[in-house]
Amino acid sequence: MNLEIERVDTAPGVVPEGYHCRCRFCQKSIGELVRADGTNYSRLDRRKYYDPIERGSGGHIAKTPLHVARWAIQEYSRPGGWVLDPTAGSGTTLVESLVQGRNAAGMELQYEEVISANVRRHAVGGLLARVRIGDSRGIGGFLSDMGEEFDLVVNNPPYFGDQSFPGPSVHGRGREHRATERKFLYDKDLPNLAFLKEGTEYWQTMADIYRQCTDYLIPGGRFVVGVKDQMRSKKPDYLHEKFAEVLEGIGLVHEGTAFLKHYPPTLHLSTYGGRYGVEPPKYQSIVVFRKGG
Repeated sequence: MNLEIERVDTAPGVVPEGYHCRCRFCQKSIGELVRADGTNYSRLDRRKYYDPIERGSGGHIAKTPLHVARWAIQEYSRPGGWVLDPTAGSGTTLVESLVQGRNAAGMELQYEEVISANVRRHAVGGLLARVRIGDSRGIGGFLSDMGEEFDLVVNNPPYFGDQSFPGPSVHGRGREHRATERKFLYDKDLPNLAFLKEGTEYWQTMADIYRQCTDYLIPGGRFVVGVKDQMRSKKPDYLHEKFAEVLEGIGLVHEGTAFLKHYPPTLHLSTYGGRYGVEPPKYQSIVVFRKGG
C-alpha cells in the first residue's frame, strides 16, 4: 500500500473571508482545512488514489471530498476503532478509514462495483470494511447484525439536485446554450434518497437514518456531515444549516464547523458570479456534532 497520508491542518476560530454564511453553526468555527504550507487541498487529489472506475460512465456523481473524511477520521476516531458512513457512495469513508488503521462500515444502494474497486485498491490486512447493499432507511438492521459500536459517523448526504446534471452545451444564434436534456446517473428504478425533494419527507427521512446511526455511536463519539450548499433560484440554499438542525433535533451537541474550499474551482463556480451577479458558495461546510454521555 502506497497511499500518501496527509495531515489536514486548520486555523481554529477563523471563518474564511470568502465563506458565504454567518449562521450560528458556522460562527462556531473549527477552522479551514488546508495543507501545512497554507495551500488548498485539491478535489483532484483523489485521482492519485482512487480507482478510475469511479470516473467512468458508471461512476458516482457526488463523491465525498476525501479530505473531509480524512480529517474527521484523524481527529475523531481511534486506531482500530470503527467508522460508519450511512450512504457510502463510492466508498471514500471506507478507504480513508482503512488506510489510517480504522475499521469501516457503510450502506449503499447502487454503487457496489465502485465501492469494491476502491476498497480492494487499498485493502489492509487485519482491518475490516463491511458494506451492505440496500436502502439506508433500514440501516438499523445492518448495524444490529454487526453488533459493533462506532467512534465516528461521517456522511456527505445525497440531496435533491445530485440526481442529474445538464446535458452537453450546444451552440446556436451566436451564443452558447445549454441543452435541456438531463442525464440521470442514479437508477430511477431504485428508491434513491436523491429523488426526494428537500421537503418534509426528505428531512424526516434523513433524521431517521441519522438517529439509527446515533444509536450505535459511542458516548462522546462524533457525527460529522460535509455539505455542499447549492444555488437555488440564484440564491444560496444553506443546506449545512438545515442538516445541523436535523442533528441537533435528534439530540446531538454541536461542537463546531470546519470549512474546505472547492479547489480548483469548476467552470460553473468561476463563471456563475459574472453570469448572474451573485457569487455561489465556494466552501464545503463540515458540521461536527457530539453524542452526549
